[in-house]
Amino acid sequence: MIRRLLNWLRRSKREQPDTTKLVEGVLLKLTETDENEISCDEVHELIDQFAELELAGADVQHLMPLVQKHLDLCPDCLEEHDVLVDALAYEESIADEL
Repeated sequence: MIRRLLNWLRRSKREQPDTTKLVEGVLLKLTETDENEISCDEVHELIDQFAELELAGADVQHLMPLVQKHLDLCPDCLEEHDVLVDALAYEESIADEL
């Protein structure tokens, strides 16, 4: 059904380009969803552990796959993750200099 909606949206782009893009984006995100997902709040509770493991060289995609999947789909949480990783890496570099 989602494929039919996407095809319809692609055919009707000339009629409503702004709305069509929005709806198409939502439908594409729906196709990427999984039964086992976690919310932004749950990611916020785990993101420090995820970032520390990542900086330690651990395979976070296998250790915390739900967090990784969420970060792949959520630009806001990904931005928070990136800032945290940068801060932890900076903190680690300062500690190494001492």
